[in-house]
Amino acid sequence: MADSMENNSVNLADNTPDNSLQLGDNPADDRQNIDNFSKISILELQKKYGIGRDPLYNRMKYLRITTWKIGKKAYLDAEQIAHMDGLHDHIKTTGKMEGYPVPEPSGPIEVEDEQPTPTTTLTVATQTQQIAAPNYAPTQKRSQSSDQVNDVAAIITSAQNKAAGTLIAENMLAQHFIQNPDLLPDELKAKIKESGEMPSVDPFAYADSLINSAMGSISVA
Repeated sequence: MADSMENNSVNLADNTPDNSLQLGDNPADDRQNIDNFSKISILELQKKYGIGRDPLYNRMKYLRITTWKIGKKAYLDAEQIAHMDGLHDHIKTTGKMEGYPVPEPSGPIEVEDEQPTPTTTLTVATQTQQIAAPNYAPTQKRSQSSDQVNDVAAIITSAQNKAAGTLIAENMLAQHFIQNPDLLPDELKAKIKESGEMPSVDPFAYADSLINSAMGSISVA
């Protein structure tokens, strides 16, 4: 009887689960510990490199790094921290960021809601105004007034006076050149001289020739 009770107590002790070991082996706790170990906050990075917030973000911009957000805090993962360390060493050596190889963009992709760009359409109304040309055609035939007749007569009289004045001036100038032949052009002087050199004519012989011509025309008739 005593042996049976002792065996039962041993079996109960062996079958009792060790809760302390199982709590330590919780996979969720392990993942959380790994995540916390592989991420460094922005404030910790500032202390690590001994720089301010703006220079730190300038380096992250150069490396095309986007921070991970957990709650209200920003973190960098292990790969991003490796690039930041490499850039920090490069700056200490050269004094500038340029020259350090820029990696591919890393971190979460921020998707911004695209708002449609409002389109403003300006409508210009064009008005075409048609202007009709004035019509000057008389509605009825006008009768010729006495004033118009007098105007026409005055025009004719003026034209006649101008023509008469032109003829009078021409005759007066001709008389002037007749009296002063030396004022004529040389060409006209030569023709006048040529006309004065015609052979002399016997008046009786010239008269006989005229009579003979006249008698011949009478006999033919």
